[in-house]
Amino acid sequence: MIASRKKNRHLGLLPRMDARKRKGGGYTYRYLTYDRRYINLGHDRAEAIKRVLEMEQRAPDTGTVTELLREYFRSSNFKNDISPRTQQDYLGYSKQILRVFGQMQASDILPPHIARYLRIERASAPSQANKEVAMLSSAFQFGIEAGIAIKNPCREVRKNKERPRTRCPSWEEIESFCLTAKAKGPSSHVIGLMAKFIALTGRRRAEFINMKKADLTPDGIRVTYAKGRVDDPEKRGLIEWTDSLRAILTELKAIERPGAISSVYLWTNRSGKPYTEQGFKAMWAKIMADWAKDGQDRFTFHDLRAYYVTRMVERNQNPETHSNPATTRKVYDRRRVVRIKTSA
Repeated sequence: MIASRKKNRHLGLLPRMDARKRKGGGYTYRYLTYDRRYINLGHDRAEAIKRVLEMEQRAPDTGTVTELLREYFRSSNFKNDISPRTQQDYLGYSKQILRVFGQMQASDILPPHIARYLRIERASAPSQANKEVAMLSSAFQFGIEAGIAIKNPCREVRKNKERPRTRCPSWEEIESFCLTAKAKGPSSHVIGLMAKFIALTGRRRAEFINMKKADLTPDGIRVTYAKGRVDDPEKRGLIEWTDSLRAILTELKAIERPGAISSVYLWTNRSGKPYTEQGFKAMWAKIMADWAKDGQDRFTFHDLRAYYVTRMVERNQNPETHSNPATTRKVYDRRRVVRIKTSA
């Protein structure tokens, strides 16, 4: 079938186009209609492609990975079955995928292309590359069902090996980071206090970044658990008050930001709005660069959850950070020494 092209891949033809070599050199292009008739398109490749586009009234990127991702992101599969946070992540992952594969026909991508992407194109970011290919795999699966793709080449390639993170910052390091943030100005000071809040509560960023002042109740701080899927039932938690939490929120309230707009939200930028994912990451990166310039070992925002889990596990308490306790232990428990009890 022409749709699953095995010849003339290098010519970059549209689906249903064919090319036959001429004796004097070059090719004769033709188009297979849906009623199985061939239409001669001449010898000029660019004109032949243009004629096919006109006949089918399609965009120039028809059949490409660009179209595949565009249609996937518009689909109900994407909007209804994936959590808002993951949707944002997928949109971010698409940038590198489009850079490499955007102009390629989806039907022309083979497992060796995916393997090269993982091992060579993105060798400097193996974990990130795994996530990008996982997103592309979901898009291909959608494309098969939508008639845009004929197979999923991502499924035939093993992912990069990932080393689990072992970094667990100390409270002294977290305090030091917060002081660096405070010295950079009011907006950075807010980010520093966020770091402390996560270290004390173990919440995901998506669970508190849109927190409202009304969530601070006499009984505790209300928090809505981040959903794994859009259709997952909503689950809420109540963080018990401690002196340390009260001190963080008192310090947050005392931050002076001339011209800042009052807001119903707790953790806000100068405009009174919650930080966007991109805005937060940019601020965090700048503060961390300043903090680590004297040789301190960098840590990620995600490592702060590991700090919380590790401290809770040391006390034999349930961290309540993940629906699967085994995952919590595997990913976040970063104790260097584990106490072992005897049998008697």
